Amino acid sequence: MTSFIMIIVIALFIVQISFTIYRAEAYERIEKVVICVAGTLISWLITIILFNLSSKGIEYSNLEFKHQVSKILVLVFTPINGIIYMPYIVKLMSKYKFNEIKNDELIKKILLLIIITIILFIIEVIYLKNIQLGIINVANKM
Repeated sequence: MTSFIMIIVIALFIVQISFTIYRAEAYERIEKVVICVAGTLISWLITIILFNLSSKGIEYSNLEFKHQVSKILVLVFTPINGIIYMPYIVKLMSKYKFNEIKNDELIKKILLLIIITIILFIIEVIYLKNIQLGIINVANKM
């Protein structure tokens, strides 16, 4: 089962990086690498924050169990978050770099992205909480 999850996670990271590089046509190779690494690190940090928010009020049998659940969920959701946000943000950056988008339009798109992001993060926190509760229920039945 662990191997299957790792294969899925690797595939998700490949998709995330591919989508981001495809949208970063305005940048040189080294800039694309920096964008991918920085975006992945930011996505990872956001996912850890979302996991910690979702785990409030959940009682684990021990800290090691919580750490294992955290590791798996953060590994799975980091590239998913990256796939959702990174290509769009990179495309906006590319358009801005080539003056294809005006400041007013850029600000409107960023505000819309922030609103959508807040809504999706709330949904993700609820979803992560439900997954954790499901995992604890299954572990308790064993």
